[in-house]
Amino acid sequence: MDTVMVKIIENAVLADFTGAFLDKGYVVIEGERIERVGAGPAPEIPGAERIDAEGKLLTPGLINAHGHLYSTLARGMPLADFSPRNFREILEGLWWKLDRVLGLEEVYLSALVGGIWHLRRGITAIFDHHASPSAIEGSLSQIKRAVVDELGMRADLCYEVTDRGGAAERDAGIAENVRFAGEGRAPGHAAAHMGLHASFTLSDESLEKAVAAAEPLNLPFHVHLAEGKEDPVDSLQKYGMRTAERLDRFGILAEGSLLIHGIQLSGAELELLSERPASLVHNPRSNMNNAVGAAPITKMLARGIKVGIGTDGFGCDILGELLAARLLAHHVTGDPTVLGDGDLLKILGHNYALAERFFGLPFGKLASGYAADLVIWNYRPPTPIDADNFLSHLLFAGISEALSPDVVMVAGEVKLSGGEIPAVDEGSILIRAREKAAEIWKRL
Repeated sequence: MDTVMVKIIENAVLADFTGAFLDKGYVVIEGERIERVGAGPAPEIPGAERIDAEGKLLTPGLINAHGHLYSTLARGMPLADFSPRNFREILEGLWWKLDRVLGLEEVYLSALVGGIWHLRRGITAIFDHHASPSAIEGSLSQIKRAVVDELGMRADLCYEVTDRGGAAERDAGIAENVRFAGEGRAPGHAAAHMGLHASFTLSDESLEKAVAAAEPLNLPFHVHLAEGKEDPVDSLQKYGMRTAERLDRFGILAEGSLLIHGIQLSGAELELLSERPASLVHNPRSNMNNAVGAAPITKMLARGIKVGIGTDGFGCDILGELLAARLLAHHVTGDPTVLGDGDLLKILGHNYALAERFFGLPFGKLASGYAADLVIWNYRPPTPIDADNFLSHLLFAGISEALSPDVVMVAGEVKLSGGEIPAVDEGSILIRAREKAAEIWKRL
């Protein structure tokens, strides 16, 4: 019988996002889970591997509740005469051009480089929403190969079903979601959703097909909701109802479904969402960049809507997104007291709840039985740090200095140490990525 490996992280400042805090303590890890947490010196356990945190801050790993790893190779992409006047033109002139030229190798490299960046921001799991209409079949397996198999992260994956490439591509997108849900899921490490682009690029027939395919697999949905004005305008003109109401007709606002953005929502839609178990995922920096508006997060939280946070492919900094969420809420409400630490911790906590649902074990707490997904931050506070202010330390350290992990652990295994990711040759990967990026830019 295999012996379960025991690891001890000692001499750490311990803090999680539920209020637990120890100014000096240790964590004992058995296999993929935390076995115990304590104050003071770590116990002597024969044969255990010991990691000295050297007085640094130890927290649970972070979760990105909505990413687009396929956007990785867009950095610096030349776009001649690109002067978009609205969100639709951003999609048509940038993202729908990029995803169309991706082949399976580019999908893999995008995921590998993007996954590396996520680890370097302390993110141990991602809910990714993928599109590569010229290379649909097998695309989710390429992402899993990069992020889960090679980097050792956790990933929940889906393919973006849409009508914009015609019925054949739509059906291939549904089939890729079904294939991956059947073949690609790995308990605790790789999970799946049925991916949908957005209401305004999906007919009733397409929604019916996707829902019918998802039902026998018990797949919830991962879909953009009312990001730009295009969504409600299309839904009202074609179907005589608002966007969330239309999706609800098909049972999409179900438990486990991820509704991304939620900006252009009416009061009636907010009430509807408060009555449904789906989750709303906020992406403030992407929303500001695309000039689509600000999701009414304070109203959502007040109504009891479950809110998580993601990046929407706009980088991979969840702590930065939390701070941006607060600043944006201050800006749009004119109230500098809204979205305080309690609200931000509730949002972050929902990311952990999503991870627990889809990966099958508890996340986000330094306690026995929880996932051993941990980050030792390369951060030495210049002011006192305690249970009441450690979130502010993390948020503001990111804008005043370089906040980066020294160690990242996933499922009890070290995936980043001393700034290096031992599982991959990062230099060679970046060379390949630059070569492929130059090739696909020529095909735009």
